[in-house]
Amino acid sequence: MTYGAMRRAIIGLPVTVSSAILPDGLWGCYDASNSVILIDRRLTYTAKRCVLTHELLHWKHGDDGCANDRSKQERRCRTQTALLLVNPAELALLERMYEYEWQIADELDITTQVLEDYRSTLASA
Repeated sequence: MTYGAMRRAIIGLPVTVSSAILPDGLWGCYDASNSVILIDRRLTYTAKRCVLTHELLHWKHGDDGCANDRSKQERRCRTQTALLLVNPAELALLERMYEYEWQIADELDITTQVLEDYRSTLASA
C-alpha cells in the first residue's frame, strides 16, 4: 500500500496524522496525549510510508510518545514495521537481482533502515 493509500485507509481512526517540519534527525513521532502522529514533510513518500507504519504501531500499542532509540517500545515497533512491510519471497528474489541494499529497499518501497531492521530480526530469531 502506498503512503497516500495508507492515509486514506486510516480516515476515521481516532488518531490524526499531520505533516510538519520536525527537528533534524526526527522523521516522525506519536503524541499520545493528543492522539497525533507527526511526519516530517521533507521525507520521500517511501520514508513517509515507513514512518507512518511505525508510528501507527506506537498508537496501536498505546505507547506514551517519542522514546529513545533503545527503548523496548521502539525496538518492538521497528521489528513489527519491518515484518509488516517486507515480503520475504519478494526480498529473496530481489537479493538475487540486485547488489546494493538501497536497490533492494527501493524495489520493496521501504527505507534501508527498515531492510536492516528486517534482517536483524531474522538474525536474532
